[in-house]
Formats: sequence, C-alpha cells, structure tokens
Amino acid sequence: MPLPVSEYVPQFLSPDEEARARVRALRVWVAILAVAAAWVAAISSAPLLRAGGYGVASAVVYKVFAAACHQMPERSFRLAGEPLAVCARCAGLYAGALGGILLYPALRPLALTRAPRRGWLFLAVAPTAFDFALGFFGVWENTHWSRFLTALPAGAACAFYVVPGFVGMCAEGFRRRGAPRAPARAQG
Repeated sequence: MPLPVSEYVPQFLSPDEEARARVRALRVWVAILAVAAAWVAAISSAPLLRAGGYGVASAVVYKVFAAACHQMPERSFRLAGEPLAVCARCAGLYAGALGGILLYPALRPLALTRAPRRGWLFLAVAPTAFDFALGFFGVWENTHWSRFLTALPAGAACAFYVVPGFVGMCAEGFRRRGAPRAPARAQG
C-alpha cells in the first residue's frame, strides 16, 4: 500500500542542503583517505621498526596485518631487509585502494552515494584471478610484481564502492539525527 502524501520525502535537495551534503561528503572522503594512507604507511612501518630495533612495535604491526594476510616472507616485498607486513598481492590491493580513493573525486562526484554496477568490480578482480589461476595450474610462475600489479585494479575499484557507501551512511546518520521521528507504523 502506498504511503500517504504526508509522508512524502522530496527527492531534490535545496541549494543549501546540497552544499552541506557536498561539504559532508568531502569530509568523509578526507577521513577515508587519511585512514587508507595510514594503513598503507603501516605496511611499510613494520619492517622499518624491526630493522630499527623496535621489535615489540614491529610485532604489533605484523600481528594486526596477520588477520588479513598470510604474510609468507617468500611472497612479500622487502624493505630494510625485512618483509613488508603483507604479501605482494595484498600490498597491491591496499596501494590500489589508496590510489582509487585519491582519484575518486576526479572521476565521480563525492556526494554521489550510488555505487557502480557490481560488474565493474568483477572486471577489476579479473587480472588477479587470472594471475592466481595461471600460477595455480603451473602455466607460469607468479612474481611479486605480477601479484602486486594485478591486484592494483581490484584495490582501486574497491574505492568506488567504499567511498559512496561511507558518504551515504554518514548522510543517513545526519539526516536521521536532525529529522523528526516518524510515527511507528502498525504491523498487520
């Protein structure tokens, strides 16, 4: 049953609301960018901390990343003689995500909360899947660089789903906080 006219929600924002939405989206994007940059920096910090003699701090960083990556030293780039906190493929995913987040405002409006079609995500993951399959079936030997480079598009594509998702969640949160409470509807 359609809602009564009294519960109609306009689909267009006023110029003032639109400006506030753009500023809010920019703030969300900056926060996501800062978190992604810190995450990528942490990947490099683990080997640098270990090489510098800060074993406990290094162990904490490695432990954090162990939840998301197998951390096989033979599949990881090295920095200061020590493996990064993640393997080459994960490093590509995270670097790609940071790059995608950085480029996002140049390619799509920040206030747009609709994510692209899922097909784009599958297309972006295809190089990684192809690289993995070729290595798995013994067609060719994967390298650090093949893993890293084929994971970059997958990471970059993720940004185009994460950014609008967070912008939309924050917009909903602000809308709900400032909006009057809707009366509860009877369940029939």
